[in-house]
Amino acid sequence: MEQALSHTETRALVDLICTRTRSLFEKGQTVEVLTVDNHADGPYIYLKLLKENPERAAAVLELLKMNEGNNSGRGIGCVSWDGEVHADQFWRHLSFGNVRERPFSRIWTDTSHPLMARLKDKKRYVTGRCQKCRWLDVCAGNFRVRAEALTGDLWAPDPACYLTDEEIGLN
Repeated sequence: MEQALSHTETRALVDLICTRTRSLFEKGQTVEVLTVDNHADGPYIYLKLLKENPERAAAVLELLKMNEGNNSGRGIGCVSWDGEVHADQFWRHLSFGNVRERPFSRIWTDTSHPLMARLKDKKRYVTGRCQKCRWLDVCAGNFRVRAEALTGDLWAPDPACYLTDEEIGLN
């Protein structure tokens, strides 16, 4: 945690990425820029764009809704070098099975493991500000493994979410 950016620093960095990306496009350079590991970036960028270009913002929001935010345990998984299947590349401390023993398709669709079952429908289980957030369908509660690592509760709000209470609709 001592190496993590503060919420203010994270916002400044996302602003810098947006500014630099816009500059490249204005120079005629086609680039694809991805921010990864913090699904709060989507709503944050949408809210910025809403002020500058509402029509484009509407299209961006539709894309964000289609993506559905964090897909760990649903659309994203990790098979490690030894065949262990994890919810994502950051969740290496928990395996749902091994592809050397059972096909990935069976492991991935087997909801007898309580965590796998909940990850398939994680929006029902998040708590705190995530549960009440207007962006839950866009971010899906961000990274559950980060919440677990930093709070001990994998359903707690992701401490890396830098959106304000006002931005998430709590005020």
